[in-house]
Amino acid sequence: MDSKLLVSALVLGSLAAAPRAARAADECTPSRLMVILDKSSSMTGTIGGVSKWSIATGALDSVATSYQNSIELGLMIFPEPNECSPGAVFVEPALGSRSDMMSVLGEAPPVGGNWTPMAQTLEVAAVEPSLTTPGGTPYVVLITDGWQWCDPYDASTRFAPVEAIASLNANGITTFVVGFGASVDALALNQMAVEAGTARAGCDPSGDTPDSPNPCYFQADDPAGLLDALNGVALEVSTEICDGLDNDCDGTVDEDLVQACTTACGIGAETCVDGSWTGCDAPPVSEETCDGFDNDCDGAVDTGCDCTGGDTRECGDSGNLGECSTGTQSCGTDGTWGDCEGANGPSNETCDNLDNDCDGSTDETDDDDGGLCAPGFSCEGGDCEPVDPATPPDDEGDPADGDDSGSCACAATNTDAGSLFGGLLLMLGVALTLRRRRR
Repeated sequence: MDSKLLVSALVLGSLAAAPRAARAADECTPSRLMVILDKSSSMTGTIGGVSKWSIATGALDSVATSYQNSIELGLMIFPEPNECSPGAVFVEPALGSRSDMMSVLGEAPPVGGNWTPMAQTLEVAAVEPSLTTPGGTPYVVLITDGWQWCDPYDASTRFAPVEAIASLNANGITTFVVGFGASVDALALNQMAVEAGTARAGCDPSGDTPDSPNPCYFQADDPAGLLDALNGVALEVSTEICDGLDNDCDGTVDEDLVQACTTACGIGAETCVDGSWTGCDAPPVSEETCDGFDNDCDGAVDTGCDCTGGDTRECGDSGNLGECSTGTQSCGTDGTWGDCEGANGPSNETCDNLDNDCDGSTDETDDDDGGLCAPGFSCEGGDCEPVDPATPPDDEGDPADGDDSGSCACAATNTDAGSLFGGLLLMLGVALTLRRRRR
């Protein structure tokens, strides 16, 4: 089985639980497959004693017998009529066309004079009305045993068939490429399969010989290999595809078609509905938010965020010394830290036996008079206690000890204004009395 088909089967098997998305078909619309067969003179060469033309005819007979009722088969041969003429359609795609194909294939190619105008033939197939008019999905399968070649050989045309495949693609026609025998231009056939979009899974498009490993096209080296290649193509062509048609003619359209799909965030599955792939359930790419996840799947988490929503941290500059304590800061959904809540900062020191200013000391002050309390009080053990009143020094002596030195000064010092005035009056009275006596 073609590795591409195998991968498809594995995907379908692993996703079998996906919902069935199919509708009843109004009528069967089988795919159309035009066989484009190389009738160059080199096809008269032999493999195992049998001509390559006979081997190809037998393989096509077997495939047509198996698929003529599920695929509209047609036949195009090149060159026609000879040399480097573009190919011509001998049988238009139709159901039940096996006998018509076999009658055409009964005539073998000439042993000389027929070349291999692949590019010219593919360009004709790209505009063939039986493939381009509305109907079942159109395909072609090219079977060749040689190189792009006309006499004289022009090396600049080697990859012209690749350009011709692009013309088929432009008209919605899918091309399969089969190389038959050991004389094919493997590098050109690899490039053609890649251009057609039918390259085999894991292939190496740089292979330049028929025995290079992992070719992108179908390489057939013997009768069994050619039959396997053509059966693989027929199986893929007759399988239901996502095109809104009942390709396998089972009465339903686009049934059980599930394929893998991806986003930047992962792998999922999607289902075919009326010819379109829909409902990919791969993780969606979303705008980056500050939640600890890589929402936009760019490999970076919470780009531009200071924090993750819901996170908390301690805050407050004074730590947990004295009456100071840290608070809590929470991260908002916008990725920024909120206000610091619950923190206790330093305050002015008071007389309460506590370290209010959080400097490691209790009830300390820089004032000489104990400025934590009112005048006449000092802070003791967290309370303002009264201070004993100050008494001036007594250096005057006690009058009772008989020492009257300085007693007048003492009297004068302790006499108020009224006593002094009375003394003056007394002295004036004495003076007047003495004067009268002298008269």
